[in-house]
Amino acid sequence: MTWWANWLVLLCGYLLLFTFWSWVPMERLDKYWHLNNEIGRPLAHTLVLTGIPALYAKVTGTPLPFLLIPMTFLATQYAVLSGRFLVRPFIIPGWVFAGTFVLIWVGFYFV
Repeated sequence: MTWWANWLVLLCGYLLLFTFWSWVPMERLDKYWHLNNEIGRPLAHTLVLTGIPALYAKVTGTPLPFLLIPMTFLATQYAVLSGRFLVRPFIIPGWVFAGTFVLIWVGFYFV
């Protein structure tokens, strides 16, 4: 696949992933998943919204993968810190998001 087709698939796939992930009823998971709290929720959002695109870029050898960093950062930050997903202040969820985000991208470049 050419580099631009790879990026087109990545961007369209990310748009679909973000859209479908926003439909997941996190509030309903509270009673079924004991980790759906101020640590588990941002961790899940970051792993899905940052980890899956990073994994796709790594597996397919997408050129210029560093361009994904600001895109996934802004989208995941919105998901973690917006009222739609989480209504807690930045203190714990923000640091969970930031730490997981950095670990994913450091792992992407060094593993």
